[in-house]
Amino acid sequence: MVNDFEQLVIDTLAKIKEFGIKSKSVIKFFKQASRMLGVYLTEHSLEFSFENAQKWLLEVRPCNLMSYSQYITYTAWRRAVYLLAECMKGDLNCWRVYPHKPAARPQSHEYLQLLRSHEQRLRIDGMAKATIDFSMRVDSDFMIYLEGAGKCAINAVMPCDVIGYFSRDTFCDRKPDGVKAYAYKLKSFLAFLEETGAVGERRLSLAVPKVFAKQESIVTVLSDGAVKALRDGTVQPDANTAIRDRAMILLAFRLALRKSDIIRLKLGDIDWKNDCISIIQQKTEIPITLPLLPDVGNTIMDYVLNHRPKVHCDTIFLRHYAPHMPLTNPANAIENYLSGFSSDACPERGFHILRRTLATGMLRKGISRSAISASIGQVDPQSVDVYLSVDEVNMRKCAISLNGIECARGDLQ
Repeated sequence: MVNDFEQLVIDTLAKIKEFGIKSKSVIKFFKQASRMLGVYLTEHSLEFSFENAQKWLLEVRPCNLMSYSQYITYTAWRRAVYLLAECMKGDLNCWRVYPHKPAARPQSHEYLQLLRSHEQRLRIDGMAKATIDFSMRVDSDFMIYLEGAGKCAINAVMPCDVIGYFSRDTFCDRKPDGVKAYAYKLKSFLAFLEETGAVGERRLSLAVPKVFAKQESIVTVLSDGAVKALRDGTVQPDANTAIRDRAMILLAFRLALRKSDIIRLKLGDIDWKNDCISIIQQKTEIPITLPLLPDVGNTIMDYVLNHRPKVHCDTIFLRHYAPHMPLTNPANAIENYLSGFSSDACPERGFHILRRTLATGMLRKGISRSAISASIGQVDPQSVDVYLSVDEVNMRKCAISLNGIECARGDLQ
């Protein structure tokens, strides 16, 4: 999966150069976007597809009004996504501009009202902006399809229309992960319509093809030896950035902060008197207050007082070398920090495995799902269920006994 994406990047870059593009900035931004997107796909165990790349764009897009430099950078990253997607499909034949288009929406007043109602429900449920935007895109695409089929009222929609939506040619060339993402979001939307009574007694959500159902994989976590090494601080890969990188590692490993929240952490977010950290999570926009554990606080203090560049910036984690700006992509630093572990001890080298290790450890200790989800900043307590896959002790309790149906074959006893 990783090798396929790396080859796609190489092929796309070769195409760009064939078009006579010699701008160092264009090449630099393309390589930067490809590297960041590759890390995102690896951390989320995803293959490259246009849909997955769009999710990454939604995460890296600045939340507030963009400055000119931010707009230039984001536009270059967006262009890289389109170039990669066209190269994968074999349609990258010339250099062109990819204009920003307004989101397509259905024309029916009823459909627009349903769209607004679903968006409001997602906001009430605390869903992240990226999740809401993707859901609106899937909902709109489905309802535009219905309008094209002459179904301009929700009461006219039948299960066969849901099946027909996924039978279109537009889904034929998409990778399974991309289709599954659409199926999962559409099933959630149809379930919302059933819950609100908008479709009467019809169970349209059951018409979503099961082959596209969301699948849960076994999560990867750090080995006990790697956990001990991180806690003891015996891993010191680079003397220049070791303290900064260890502070970020501990924030993810001990407090389960997301990468997006770590790089945005401000000096004012830490209450040293009361030993706590208070932030508004970037993904969910929900406030959270976490205890400032001694090892975490001491490492951050050591970095700020002794190793952080002396500049007027409220963001805690900065580039070590000039220009001393806030970090935008600490993936390389974290990968270098974790590179000392074997692949068995550390199957992945990113922030996600640190959060998963903490959540799994809490689950093994018998801490309730609601407490775990609150601690790691999840909205839905059921999101913790995925960590059961590595909780061997409790998983063994779920095994069905073979008493009464014993196998008589000796080689299987």
